[in-house]
Amino acid sequence: MGFVLWKSTGARARSAPAARPDVKSLAVLPLENLTPDPAQEYFADGMTDELIARLSKISALRVISRTSVMRYKGSKKSLPEIAKDLQVDAVVEGSVLRAGDRVRINARLSDATEHQMWAESYDRDLRDILSLQSDVASAIVREVRVKVAPEESSQLASRGPVDPEAYQLYLQGRIAFSRFTPESLARAAEYFNRAIAKDPQSAMAYAGLADADIQLAGRARPPREVMPKARAAIDRALALDPNLAEGYASLAQVKLFYEFDFPGAGAEYRRAVERNPSSTLVHQANGLFLAAQGKAAEAIREADRVGDLDPVSSS
Repeated sequence: MGFVLWKSTGARARSAPAARPDVKSLAVLPLENLTPDPAQEYFADGMTDELIARLSKISALRVISRTSVMRYKGSKKSLPEIAKDLQVDAVVEGSVLRAGDRVRINARLSDATEHQMWAESYDRDLRDILSLQSDVASAIVREVRVKVAPEESSQLASRGPVDPEAYQLYLQGRIAFSRFTPESLARAAEYFNRAIAKDPQSAMAYAGLADADIQLAGRARPPREVMPKARAAIDRALALDPNLAEGYASLAQVKLFYEFDFPGAGAEYRRAVERNPSSTLVHQANGLFLAAQGKAAEAIREADRVGDLDPVSSS
């Protein structure tokens, strides 16, 4: 679902003025890898995941989950057909080109009828990839004109430079984690540990390591072996970045399944939902927790929310 590169960095393309549709929901389709090396596919998929994650922080915007949108990777379906399948008002398409330590992302926002609302090209050094992601997400949020709370704005805000090698290891870890097998989870933990060795200040890598360890507990390794490591990784991640939404869901799981701190787990799930309102994993986990607590109505609401965010998998 890509499109050709614009000739100049920062070039912007807009179609003729038209009545602006009301956008309350959108999907980020898999970004196309324009790098000649197919081994770099993970990088394009990682950029897709990161853009979804950033936009998912906005409570006024329903952002479709990775699970649903990745089914359209390489799809020949038209944009209106995809928008109908996913029940969204708008769709983000784009491409990624990486050349050494330079990255170019092209992004385009269209409504459900394929009318182009906005398009722009971004060209940055890999060290500034977080600020690039922030700029793309912030531009999309401005274009759809949804209400953004102050704390959500802080989560969209640009972050500092990264170690390029550590960041690539982090992305590879997230892709391995998404495959969700014992083998891929162990590989993910290895990638995250290597990322931390390269950049001990990477809150994202610590959060990823915690996620991998939590999922390995009981599947491939004894909980008593990995859960304390997961708790230490979460504590480090949140110390480095208190706004890291992913950390709160992980902390809830450790408190629930290892520390048996049920009130504490409930509080962390609430924090996770507040900070990541379009995360299917957070809503699924919170729904199961609420059901176990006998809160059926709240659990059903969470299940309905999962269906809204992941319509293809839930259908």
